[in-house]
Amino acid sequence: MSETADHTRHEQLAHVLREHPAVTDAVVTDGPDGRAHAHLVPDPVAAPVLHRSVALQAGGRLGGLGWHEPDGEIRVAGINRRETDFLHREIVTDDSYFRHGITLPPGAVVVDVGANIGMFTLHAARRSPGARIIAVEPVTELADAVALNAELHDVDATVLRTALGRTDGETAFTFYPHNTVMSGRFADASDDPDVLRDYLLTGEEAHRGEHLDRLVTDRMAAQVRRVPVTTLSAVVREHGLTRVDLLKIDVEKAEAEVLDGIDDTVWPSIERIVMEVHDIDERLAAVLTRLRARGFHVTVEQDPRLARTPCHNVYARRPEADTEAAPPTTAAGVPTLRRLEEELRELLARRMPSATPPDRYTLATDPTATDARRPAAPQPASASPRVAVLARIWSELFGPNSVRPDADFFDLGGNSLTAVRLMAAVEGELGEDALTPDLIFTDSTFGALAAAVEGPPPVPSRTETG
Repeated sequence: MSETADHTRHEQLAHVLREHPAVTDAVVTDGPDGRAHAHLVPDPVAAPVLHRSVALQAGGRLGGLGWHEPDGEIRVAGINRRETDFLHREIVTDDSYFRHGITLPPGAVVVDVGANIGMFTLHAARRSPGARIIAVEPVTELADAVALNAELHDVDATVLRTALGRTDGETAFTFYPHNTVMSGRFADASDDPDVLRDYLLTGEEAHRGEHLDRLVTDRMAAQVRRVPVTTLSAVVREHGLTRVDLLKIDVEKAEAEVLDGIDDTVWPSIERIVMEVHDIDERLAAVLTRLRARGFHVTVEQDPRLARTPCHNVYARRPEADTEAAPPTTAAGVPTLRRLEEELRELLARRMPSATPPDRYTLATDPTATDARRPAAPQPASASPRVAVLARIWSELFGPNSVRPDADFFDLGGNSLTAVRLMAAVEGELGEDALTPDLIFTDSTFGALAAAVEGPPPVPSRTETG
């Protein structure tokens, strides 16, 4: 096809894309592989979350975070895709915190202790229109994500960059960048890898072996930091909270210290508590006794996927607490790029049934800008023997149509155990360390992994250069 014909086809595709109410403007270009790429400007009314995400990223707010869409209903900023998917499944899909009579009234006051990237903060806001949320997260990167996600979804959330404990002060805090959900004051580098390994071994097709051990070791690489500590009572007084409709605690072995920081004047204002308890040294029994003594009805359950770990969920509510849930809100307009892409493909199929639709869709503030028209960085040639090995293994895991530079490991259904299988197969043919575990979780596209297995070109020797 000639360059003029290409331009005409691109203009026709862009014209149809602009017909969608969630698209203010669109430009279609060709990438280096010849596949069409649609650059979209989201409409602030029909796609407010997408519009705000573009503005936040253009303003340099995304930093080292990435946009993740664990389903077609929510877009969030997170540190790595695997953990975002895990948090979404646990908090939203499984709705694990709102069980056993735990509900929220409209305009609830929620304290989210151990907020991570803010997935529970967003979920609580959806379940309680007009909710006021105090999100407590001591890790800077995670607190940044909470603040960004609250702004993205227009949630009334105050982010406190501190840990909670029995007294004010400062403490050492272990941060696992590749497994943030296990970070905490009482993280144990000798014990935590076993907990993660036991969790992974509850999955389908789980198997022990050196590749699983390497994956666990990589995921549990630790950084020790100093973080401030305050008490829940101090938070309640500082922010003028006359009631706490729900206190959520997920602080990786520090849950007893959080409860210790609640004084007698604050306990009566707490209506409901949901917390993860690590049953170490009979801690679960002690927590249940304490909550019952404070007048709560208590229920305990354990996720079957955590059966090999000491983690239990405790649900506590006062007998007089209302159990009728407020009607949840729904996202306004088109909530995710994934959903928008699906709708645009359907639109193009109706309006231009004989045309090949774009393979890639991205968001932009100005699709006519130089950056939007600039081709993506070229990927390693598919003819490369090493990349061909990766392509064959990738195809065996996800199917032949999955071998594309922008195909994402997690979008295709990959998980931690699939990563083990991928590593084992690649290293079996290309040698040890051909693929590092962390790359699968930080840049999970086929193109990025192909570039990694290809490696840098060899340095010429003196005899080769004369």
